[in-house]
Amino acid sequence: MLPYENRLVQGFLERIAPPTPEFSPEELATLESFARASGIRPEGPGGPPFSLEGREYMQPLYDERREDPYYRLVIMKSAQLGLTIHELYRGAWFTADARRRVNVGFFFPSQNAVYDLSASRFKPMFQNASRMMRLADAGGLARVDVVRFGVSVMRFRGMKSGVSMDSVPLDALLFDEVRLMSRAAIERVQKRVLESKHVSPTGLKGIIQLGSTAGFPDSDIHAYFLQSDQHWFMTRCPGPLCENRHGFNLAQAWVDTQGAVVNASDPADLHYRCPRCGRRIEHVLEGDWERLGPADAEWRGYQMNRTLKGPRELPQLWRNFQTMVVGGVNPAEFYNSDLGLPHKDPNAVIVTAAVFNEGKQVDPDYHWPLEPERPPRAAARAFGIDQKPGQKHVLIAEWGPNGRIYPVHLEIVEEEGVDERGKDRAVERTVAILRQWNVDVGVVDAEPSFDYALGVAQRMPRGAVWLADYLDDRDQPLEWSDQRGSEKISLSKREAKYEYWVKIDRYKHLLQAFTLFRHHRVAVPVDLERKGQELWVDGTRKWVSLGDEWRRHMGNIARTSLPRRRKHPETGEIIDEGKFSYTFRHLSVEPDFAHAWGFCVAALMRDAGSTQMVPTTPPPTHRTGTLQDQLPEALRPVALAKKVDKTCSSCQFFTPNPNGQGLGRCESPTLRRAMGIPVEGVLSTAPTHSNCAHWKKR
Repeated sequence: MLPYENRLVQGFLERIAPPTPEFSPEELATLESFARASGIRPEGPGGPPFSLEGREYMQPLYDERREDPYYRLVIMKSAQLGLTIHELYRGAWFTADARRRVNVGFFFPSQNAVYDLSASRFKPMFQNASRMMRLADAGGLARVDVVRFGVSVMRFRGMKSGVSMDSVPLDALLFDEVRLMSRAAIERVQKRVLESKHVSPTGLKGIIQLGSTAGFPDSDIHAYFLQSDQHWFMTRCPGPLCENRHGFNLAQAWVDTQGAVVNASDPADLHYRCPRCGRRIEHVLEGDWERLGPADAEWRGYQMNRTLKGPRELPQLWRNFQTMVVGGVNPAEFYNSDLGLPHKDPNAVIVTAAVFNEGKQVDPDYHWPLEPERPPRAAARAFGIDQKPGQKHVLIAEWGPNGRIYPVHLEIVEEEGVDERGKDRAVERTVAILRQWNVDVGVVDAEPSFDYALGVAQRMPRGAVWLADYLDDRDQPLEWSDQRGSEKISLSKREAKYEYWVKIDRYKHLLQAFTLFRHHRVAVPVDLERKGQELWVDGTRKWVSLGDEWRRHMGNIARTSLPRRRKHPETGEIIDEGKFSYTFRHLSVEPDFAHAWGFCVAALMRDAGSTQMVPTTPPPTHRTGTLQDQLPEALRPVALAKKVDKTCSSCQFFTPNPNGQGLGRCESPTLRRAMGIPVEGVLSTAPTHSNCAHWKKR
């Protein structure tokens, strides 16, 4: 028996010493050899061991060698191909060498996706892999965000989570579903590998993998794929004299021939055929990967799609093609999720440059105002602010005659840090702009800097500034914190610090804000391009036309649809519900002024006291001269002293909450259409809400 001190020292040395290697160099030589030796099962306990049977198209990814890894890898694919499984195997492979530190970061669109992955994929796959679990620390797989194996660490993050990764150095970054992420956020996270000790022969630091279902052309995952060497699988036609005997891409041929690559003459015998000679193709994987991009590209790229799964997938693919493309239900979803090809509906961009420029004809005599101190022309002058690190985009507009909206001012706040008085420079400059232009009400994006948004709100009159929180799948586009009725809600820490919040359904509200341009309700200044300022561009100060920037931003946000899928509670199978939810995606640039426009429209709607897109009658004449006049009209003492009769509770379209309190339902068909809410959707409203233009006495 060792003395107590000796046992203590020995235990300490055992804790700081690197763990005993679990895998031999031969087992770690390639990703495939590790996957077979690791004991990690793709389907969890009781499932079959690792095998590429049925997924032979992924062989190039598993041929990766540890001594020559793919430092930059991009995969543009269709859905349900097994890429997430590959990412987990690859991350485990990097951390499985007990004496070589490789810190790995997995990045997903949202934190909810991280929780789902941990419960449905990661833990089931790893918990019975005894060799990997012997490398894990005492905490095992208990934590969702961090797992340690040997001297290495795996981290899991959602790109929209509030947990920052800015101070976490990493060696490998694995991104899943890039099309649902902001490109600016992706590039910011990529800086985490700048200090990595793992360097390619050409000087690339760290390892980065981008994988995603295809999205819009020249953006999302396609933009990265175009920077790669672009490997496409070419299936060979069995005809010895056919021009396609050297190979052709089935997915691209499907698009080019509008489905003629499939012989559907006998529904019981669907099969692929050569689009040139018509010969039957039994084995789609009889062919080779062909590089179509530059040989010296930094990124290694692969395009993978469901046709590579062969005949067993063809019946489902054909049904999807008939429904989505031929039936016109959702062509983009078929091309993206089934063929793994970029596609954009020609009507996806609502405010194109042409539509935006038509706004100059709404009021041909309107120019940018020169003197900001003059009183507004109508009842309300509102503002919207979209923020990102280093820049705050400010857009000010006002109601005009006949329900039109007149843009008044654009500005980008670049100030950072604190001044000699200890004041936040960005807040001080923003407040100066808002006071200079005599605004009444506005909405400020609460992310990414809540302190900035709160600082602006606290410097303006009480109730004049509302902090915005973007959400998805809400019952209605806008939910103001003072219109929630008596429903019981749990306030977040941020909401507890400030009482004026607006919950914005990203899709529903942006749709109605953008549609204003198509309805010719926005009077774009005829001298749009004249509005500009000096900004930092590539390290130098340059004059930039903010009018041009606004127009460009509006054209860089596009509408798309996503299939609604759910997981079977018992089998874990992903079930397609046959329905779609709609959202907006960014294209080549961050559309900051487009979001600022949406926030500004929300503020104008707040002032008008209605949730419709534009008022049916011009707002009342603006009154100026007192501090109270800077408040939203609904919060002015005169308005609060009046008894409001036209409340939702006295409207014939209102159905009270069956529980006796809380939000009720609005059944007004006109209001539903104006807000873009489908027939089956629920439009909630507080009984005390008033001033709706569609109110009718019971």
